[in-house]
Amino acid sequence: MKYADIYMRLSYETAVVVFLKKDGSVRLLLGTRNLSTISLMYGFQGTELGKMDFRCNINNGNIALFDLIIGEARQFNIDRLIDIQFAGNIDTKEKLDDVFEKFNKFKKEYEATKPMSLDMNTFDNTNIGGNL
Repeated sequence: MKYADIYMRLSYETAVVVFLKKDGSVRLLLGTRNLSTISLMYGFQGTELGKMDFRCNINNGNIALFDLIIGEARQFNIDRLIDIQFAGNIDTKEKLDDVFEKFNKFKKEYEATKPMSLDMNTFDNTNIGGNL
């Protein structure tokens, strides 16, 4: 998937994002740019997301999103994206609870079976963008 596709989907949907951090560690997060979804747990977070957006753009490949697990805005680089699985538009607390449960199960299984540190030459990011 391309930058614009991921950015637009995250504006409406919630996703599990797996990416390689600069230090070589693999990071899994449950995130979105959808302020309505974010507000189900954390109230209005547009200001925090906007601060992160200030340093993210298509030119540097960084996408800002709100990490629903830790309750803070974060960013990832599209070139270090390992996988992204979309869970659709989360518009109720019940749906959010369900996605949290699925994320926790996915994270536990992922950490038990996949390497948690990589370098840029050890993964292929051409087959990303599925659904949970």
